[in-house]
Amino acid sequence: MTPRKLSLLLAPALLAATATTALAQPAATDPEVPPTVVAAAAEPAPQTNSWDEVSHINGQLVPVGETNSYLKKYRRTNISINPVGMIVGIFGVSASYGLNDHIALRGDVDLYRMVDSNTTGSEIGVGVPIYLRRTYQGAFVEPGFIARHFQDNNDYAYDCYDCGSSESKTVGPQVLVGWHSTWDSGFNVAAAFGFGRNLNASTDSGDQLFANGYFRVGYAF
Repeated sequence: MTPRKLSLLLAPALLAATATTALAQPAATDPEVPPTVVAAAAEPAPQTNSWDEVSHINGQLVPVGETNSYLKKYRRTNISINPVGMIVGIFGVSASYGLNDHIALRGDVDLYRMVDSNTTGSEIGVGVPIYLRRTYQGAFVEPGFIARHFQDNNDYAYDCYDCGSSESKTVGPQVLVGWHSTWDSGFNVAAAFGFGRNLNASTDSGDQLFANGYFRVGYAF
């Protein structure tokens, strides 16, 4: 076999070997694969207190006594009194019942035995507080109706002309605006102020309008 024939036979084999080597090498345009970085897991903070000892809602910390501000549910019945009024001679009790998430029905009875005064009296009132946020929580508007009876026992002046007992009656609608705060324990505080119209007053007496309000501390259950 001559050298010329040998070269003709080896040429296809050399071409095949060259193509195989080129395919085995990575292309110049192939992107480099970045190395995988494994992040170390952060250690959890040490638990200093049991969750039963911490005020929270679904694991979210809430100031003690204020979880009620974030809940839609509420205690329907509320009984309250006026502790300041008892000092000056106003004794009474108020009861409320939540009809739904924003409306309650309230009734109260009060007796007046004012300190250092000959005035005695009684009061009966009903109201429908409408809460803008949630029953027993936040601002409210309270339309209602009130009936009062007061009596002045003027029997102290021996030379007084016409010093007999006098009485006054107030009967009519009223509208109060107030604020109610309730804590997790059920204890709550409510204060309201507004005006009413005395339907029992004569047109020329000047007493057709009257002011009214209350401050009460109660317990809801």
